[in-house]
Formats: sequence, structure tokens, C-alpha cells
Amino acid sequence: MQRASTRKLPPAVAALAGLILVLPAVHGGDVAGQQPPPRHQLEKPDATFPEPFSLIRGLRELSNGRVLVTDWIEERLVALDFERGTFRDIGRVGGGPREFRLPAGLVALPGDSTLLVDVGNGRFAIVGPDLVIHRTLSARPEEIRFGLTPRYADANGLLYFTTSPWGRGPAAGPSDSVDVARWDPEQHTVESLATVKGITRRRDQSPSMTPRFPNVPFAPQDAWAVTPDGDVFVVRSGDYHIDRVGRDGKLVVGPPIEHAVLPVTHEDKFAYVLWNTLSSPIGGRGEGMTHQPAEWSEPAYIEEMIANNEFAEVKPPFVPGGARTTPEGELWVERSMPFGEPTTYDVFDDRATNVKQVALPEGRRLLGFGRGVLYAVVEDEDGLQTIERYRR
Repeated sequence: MQRASTRKLPPAVAALAGLILVLPAVHGGDVAGQQPPPRHQLEKPDATFPEPFSLIRGLRELSNGRVLVTDWIEERLVALDFERGTFRDIGRVGGGPREFRLPAGLVALPGDSTLLVDVGNGRFAIVGPDLVIHRTLSARPEEIRFGLTPRYADANGLLYFTTSPWGRGPAAGPSDSVDVARWDPEQHTVESLATVKGITRRRDQSPSMTPRFPNVPFAPQDAWAVTPDGDVFVVRSGDYHIDRVGRDGKLVVGPPIEHAVLPVTHEDKFAYVLWNTLSSPIGGRGEGMTHQPAEWSEPAYIEEMIANNEFAEVKPPFVPGGARTTPEGELWVERSMPFGEPTTYDVFDDRATNVKQVALPEGRRLLGFGRGVLYAVVEDEDGLQTIERYRR
């Protein structure tokens, strides 16, 4: 198979926000007197898929154990069979009914269906359990009136997403908050759930010849995740604690989590700029969105971006957008770590209590979960990515 040109990728730094809800609270405990949770170090994978990829953006395990994967650079959607070491491509690149461009996230829908975020065509593709793209949905539904990117779906097929301040209309004005909403694509209804603290915008808004980030990288943000039952975990960035909001409206508040204050280093900045360059699209000519120019990932250009952008001085307690839920309903939150140290997650139960800490093997990054397992990616010297499966 012909491979696209890649560069070795550092750990990804995503920028997503979390919920802020005001509800009657039941406290899960106090920080005083609590013992540190046990630490679990993952050692060896129980399976490794032999086919490498260039830049994995989405992963979703089906009930039969097959795994769907999107490759951003190669523009592929693939179904993997870990037991046999075989794969099957789904769809192809293009703008037709069973085609896509720049495939990104994969959202698990009921009945082993999957929603593919088709960035290049500005829409979503619905992949059935038969591994066929059956239909597409607009990423700009009439009842919402702006583009959205779902991050989760519950067992009823309702989709969860965040919106930017301008999505509220002309009267909204500038804000560092976003809205969290739940969308029913069948009934064409949208329910606003909360106002959310979003990115910190840079102070200097003057024009520049070098592209700038609209946000201040590494500035604290809340994070959020949704269980298959529709319960919402909220990760607070102020004192780093967890709120769990049930479908019945009951709120459980966990205790604050101790964390170290880590400086943002030049290596952190370089990794952030490189990841965003390789994984963010730009407007194409007549064919929707496309990849950023290859020269933008060259060291000289990255150094110019670092010099021309504003960065936070210290890291937040956890990685923005680093909250995920397992099929069993646990919450995993990626801690901020010194550059180069193993990816580490705090794991929380339904009482919003930190029950354990899990460290991935060196050089691994979490891609997603299956029943009783997790999938991680590791890169070789050429930047090609291999998927490993671990028992958790």
C-alpha cells in the first residue's frame, strides 16, 4: 500500500470544553484524609494490528470485536479484524453518497451503527453494522443553523456537542464560554444543557502575516464526557474535581484531585503546533476542506508560529478535551504530564471518585475503548502508527 508522507507525531493536545451545571449537589467525599488511588501500569498489549496507519483520528469498537478506524492523511475508513489481522476499506474519497473527505471522529450509535465526521464534505456519514455507508446528514442542520461536531451519542441515539458563542446569534457578543446541547436528529429537536467555559482567547487580536491560534494553548478549560446511558461527567478545571450529572438531574460532586503545577516548555509548544498543523484542515479550492500545506509542518515554520503566538505559562491539571468514557460508564481523564513522560489517566467511578490511575507504556497514546479493553497507538521512526489493544 502506498503511504502518504508523515512526520513523527508528539502526543496530541486537543482543545475542547466542558460543562458548567448548577444543580442540587450530593458530595462524593472530602479531599482531607483520602489515600492516593492505586496506580496501574499497562505492560504488554494482548494484540497488535499488523497494518500501520499515517494519522489516526477516530476509533470505535463494534460488538463483534471489529474496530473501525479513520486515517486523516490517507483519507481512509477501515474495519479491522484483530483476531485475523485483516482489514476492509469502507467507502472511498469523494463527495458522493458513499464517499467522504478528511474522515475524522467516529461516534458510536445504537445497534452497532456509527456516525463518521466527514470534515471535507461538511457532513456526517452513517455506517451500518454491515460496514456500508447508508446515508449522510448535514453538519449544519436546519434546526441548529450552524455547523456542529458531535462527540458522543447515548443509547437512544441522541447526539451531544458544543457550540461557539456566535452560534447564539448576533446579540451574543464575544465570550470565552460555549453551549452544550443534545440533538435528536430524528425528531429535529435541540435541547440546551448548559453554558460551558471554552477557550481563552489571545489578547493580541491585531493582523499578522503568520497564522495565529484564536486561543491561548494550554490555558485551563473544563472537559466533559457522556456515558452510554446519557449521564454527563463534568471535569472542573478550577480545583480539578468531577461532577456527575445523571439523566434524572441528580448531581454528584467529587472531591478535589491533587495535581502538580507544570511549566509549559518549548517542547510542549513545538508538539502542540505540529499536531495542529497536521490534524487541522484549511479551505480547499472547489472541493471543500483539505490538508494544510506540507511546509507548514517544517521546523522553521513551527518555530515562527511559536514566536508569533501566546501560550500559557503553566499546564492545566488535565489535558483540554482529555475526558473519555468507557462502555461500562467509567470516566478517564488524561493528566497533564511533563513532556515525554508516559500518558497517564485518572479513572473515576459513578460517585465521581478517583478510584485508580492508569499509565500507558512509554510512547503510547490512547485512541479509544472497547469492552474490557483499550486501544493505544505507537509510532515508529518514520512516523507510521500501529494500533495496540490492552486489557484494562
